[in-house]
Amino acid sequence: MKNIGIVILATNAYFVLGVRFIKKFLHHYKSGAKITFYFFSDVSPQDYLPDDVNIVFINEQHTDWVSATNSKFKNIISIEEELVNEDYVYYFDADTNVSRDFTEEWFLGELVGGEHYGNRSWLANGAGFDRNPIGHSYVPLSSALPYTYHYGAFFGGTTDNVLKFCKTLSDYQDADQAIGYEPPVNDESYINAYFHFNPPTYTVPSDKFAFDISDKGGIGETRDTSLDTFALREEMLGCKHAVYNISGGKLIVL
Repeated sequence: MKNIGIVILATNAYFVLGVRFIKKFLHHYKSGAKITFYFFSDVSPQDYLPDDVNIVFINEQHTDWVSATNSKFKNIISIEEELVNEDYVYYFDADTNVSRDFTEEWFLGELVGGEHYGNRSWLANGAGFDRNPIGHSYVPLSSALPYTYHYGAFFGGTTDNVLKFCKTLSDYQDADQAIGYEPPVNDESYINAYFHFNPPTYTVPSDKFAFDISDKGGIGETRDTSLDTFALREEMLGCKHAVYNISGGKLIVL
């Protein structure tokens, strides 16, 4: 039996979307791996989920969206000791949604990225990469390597490979922060620089990506750390054992 760790970063308004992801993931998952969720948030998810869900809560606070999205590499590194029993580790953005049955086979690999849905259109021919040579996310226009633009919302693979990936990108972030440089697409810029020069063993094609990227559920501007989701959270508390979606800002029990 495979052991798969799923990392979710769900601070502030993203908490309700992170809980939705877990609910929908488990509802639609149709295989036999042991799934453990590593849930970084300022609110514990324990009262929102059935007791038999394998989940590790790590208290995390963020005062703005940029610091939140940039924290994913260090967050994964911070639980290195807890990941020793995981065969694979995957990161999914909290606003990922699941709307159809699946098994883990669509995302398994040694080191895996996801082709951005715009890679074949508006991001074609290398658009979106950081072209500023001052930073560690720099990809020169003169690069002869193939261009594939990857999501920042998803990556993973074997535990050792993911930790190596995260440690490298965390070091890049530290070096750039020391000179006051922030890449144009934050953590996604680092991911794309790394994958450009160190291609993943598998890139999930955008048309094979089984989950729904960046589904905010209509709850409002999720990057606003003051967005009030209290009423929705109260409703979710009463649906601990139910499967539901969040759409149009409303809880929809399935």
